Amino acid sequence: MMSLKTFRVVLDRSRNTYVGGETVAGKIILDNAKEKNIKGMYLIANGEARVRWTETDTDSDNNSCENSYTNSENYFKFKFTILKTTNDNTRVQITAGHHEYPFEFQLPHNIPTSFEHRYGHIRYTVKAVIDRPWKFNHECKIAFSVVSNLDLNTYQDKCLGIDDEACTNFYRCCCITTGSLNVHFKVPSSGYVPGESLVLTINYTNLSNSVVITGITMKLEQKLKFHAISAKTKHEYSEISSVKYSGPFSNIGLTTLDLRIPPIPPSNLEYCRIINLNYKLKVLVHVSGAHFKFVRSYPLLIGTIPLNYSSDETNTESETVKELARKIPKSMSIDASNEAQSSFINRQRLPSSYEECISGAENIRDHDESKYVLGADTPFAPRYPVFDYPTPNVQSK
Repeated sequence: MMSLKTFRVVLDRSRNTYVGGETVAGKIILDNAKEKNIKGMYLIANGEARVRWTETDTDSDNNSCENSYTNSENYFKFKFTILKTTNDNTRVQITAGHHEYPFEFQLPHNIPTSFEHRYGHIRYTVKAVIDRPWKFNHECKIAFSVVSNLDLNTYQDKCLGIDDEACTNFYRCCCITTGSLNVHFKVPSSGYVPGESLVLTINYTNLSNSVVITGITMKLEQKLKFHAISAKTKHEYSEISSVKYSGPFSNIGLTTLDLRIPPIPPSNLEYCRIINLNYKLKVLVHVSGAHFKFVRSYPLLIGTIPLNYSSDETNTESETVKELARKIPKSMSIDASNEAQSSFINRQRLPSSYEECISGAENIRDHDESKYVLGADTPFAPRYPVFDYPTPNVQSK
């Protein structure tokens, strides 16, 4: 590798983020200190999902054994010849110095959003390979993000607000009532996009003289299912973010909490059959003494295109403009979308940025891949659309 000073793949977008159906363009950059004779050079573009985990199981004889569970799903695999010899007895000569080799390919339309987790991933990569005679090949690799749009306006029935009321009684010595707590939870919608704030309003009435509220916590949680070939399924639950209010609390009061949705993948991971993803809102009301905390959970839908709440312009906009408003976020390129923001109608928000997910992969090396692949040890976090919503003004009483 001493004669190879630079060997890398560069894509045409600084954020390396695309939507299904778009063209991915870039170049292979090669800088070598001396002339090289090679068999050829080729490029591999790959999109796939993989799951992999191990579990300690017990066999029929009560012996412990460790088993691996895997599965994979391929969305595309393109191989392009960049340089090649005319026959097996000849070689391609690359002169010393700087070289650039452009390439492009089109993504399929129905492919899932990029996703990274310790037990599985949906990953899109480009790898360049220099085929060398009688030697190990030179390889370099880069990952890029794909966003599959989930328009919340298409799922308005799953984005209805939350209006829930519950009551719990407090007891001493298991049978003596010491009062009760009535709580009313309200959330304006159960559908959100990254950058938007989820605002929770809690009205409470505490009819106990011995038990007090000590805190209220709101959590955004993620539920994952990984499906292996053997019909084995692994469930994984994790907390994405949370916020807590610690009081003070009166006997009767109102508390409002807000939680900004961070850069996370959309719900469901549409078009992927081996990884399922869902979100939920969990609310915990903590109370004093040995009493159990009050817990409620509600499903949430995380999308990439926000709900359109405004109806003021409905009568003034032409049907043509409204149709354009519905179509542009799905069909236009990511780079072009921000440029169109100034001319786009105000009631349809567009992403202000594409930000890295709060969790990512330690590297993009496949388990069956050589340790000498340049770029494979680079940490990677997919990017998702984030919207510029103002921070809500919330107050607690």
